[in-house]
Amino acid sequence: MSRRSWRTRARFAGMAAAVSVSLVVSACTSSSSDQAVTVTSNQTVAGTSSGNSAAGSTSKSAATGKGTTTRTSPTSKPTKTAGTTTAATSGAPGAMPDGFVPTKLKAGEKAPQFIVVSFDGVGWHEKWQYWFDIMQKVPFHFTGFLSGTYMLSTATKTKYQGPGHGPGKASISWAEPSDIPVEIADINKSLAEGNEIGTHFNGHFCSDNAPGGNDWNTADWNSELDQFFSLVKNVNANNNLPASVQLNLPASEIKGERTPCLEGHAEDLFPALKAHGMTYDSSFTRRGISWPTQSKQYKIWQIGMAEFPIHGTNHFQITMDYNFYYTQENASSNGVSVDQSKKDSAQVTATYQDMYNATYNGNRAPLILGNHFNAWNNNAYSDAIGNFVLNNCGKPDTYCVPFRDLIAWMEMQDPARLAQLQAQNPELAAG
Repeated sequence: MSRRSWRTRARFAGMAAAVSVSLVVSACTSSSSDQAVTVTSNQTVAGTSSGNSAAGSTSKSAATGKGTTTRTSPTSKPTKTAGTTTAATSGAPGAMPDGFVPTKLKAGEKAPQFIVVSFDGVGWHEKWQYWFDIMQKVPFHFTGFLSGTYMLSTATKTKYQGPGHGPGKASISWAEPSDIPVEIADINKSLAEGNEIGTHFNGHFCSDNAPGGNDWNTADWNSELDQFFSLVKNVNANNNLPASVQLNLPASEIKGERTPCLEGHAEDLFPALKAHGMTYDSSFTRRGISWPTQSKQYKIWQIGMAEFPIHGTNHFQITMDYNFYYTQENASSNGVSVDQSKKDSAQVTATYQDMYNATYNGNRAPLILGNHFNAWNNNAYSDAIGNFVLNNCGKPDTYCVPFRDLIAWMEMQDPARLAQLQAQNPELAAG
């Protein structure tokens, strides 16, 4: 896996996410549609859905593209309608940090439409600013799954040792010492504005750099989580940072995770989550869009991404930006024109919109969309999710919230009513 500078480009934590995944029932992706862009009728998407296809042999190519990167701003900006997406201000009783107030459904009332956008890694200053700007335009909050190694640098990396690996080894690049205060400031700002931080574990070890998630037992996952929480708690001591730099992230607020490359086995992972006071996983994917359920033994909410057809095709894939990149361009930006990147981006936005329409007009199951801080394919996927957020967050009965808020709402419902929602058939086609 090629290395890239954290200072100038995205750190690709999770870049191989979801192409080859033991947690995945079938290799899939999802997407959305931007109302402001048109997908050309002759556009095609390579590949067909197949379980665990291509994964191990192709995941290394995730960061190898060297195509020209151009920045295009998301287009349409919907008008905010007061009261359509937030129930009250953050000071209201029962309000979440972002101002969302979960309420119990009344008899005969339809569930709200939740959109949960999350980012793996979250280690790129420019992308933090990009999403902070989006938050100023529409009612939108998100979850960032932090890689613990971002709390170390090239000078302090040996303080981490992944299960089965040597000290200071990782499948993602290390920051320079001067980058860590910048990352801390971005995380603090994100938390202050009502977003959520979960964990993406640490060294991003997958099948291409084994042992990784598919090889780890519960003791290994415990080690990863022990180290993650230690790296967050001791970031100042580990890096000799001044007292003026302070990460405002208590361990008690970290309740969920997504595994690197979506690898791992629930029977090994869930006991470790439970031991660390965590309440949800977003690694295991499901065919179609359906309501989350809890594991009976460990009471872990399973809120993985959906597998849904890419717009204009019958190809099911996971709702993760890297999966779109792999399907559309074989995970390489080499030789991809800006025009083609725009078409790819439009198709992804159209897929997201297909998904939204299907569930909003159907079972109202939450839309779970996974992403990275990246510039792949001339920013095609960053623009796609940005356009989707701008066009849909703020619509009636639509709440763009972190996992934390979705769980708070589900746990407030009468168990029988929630069971009715969970029993609905998944949405498998555009609405």
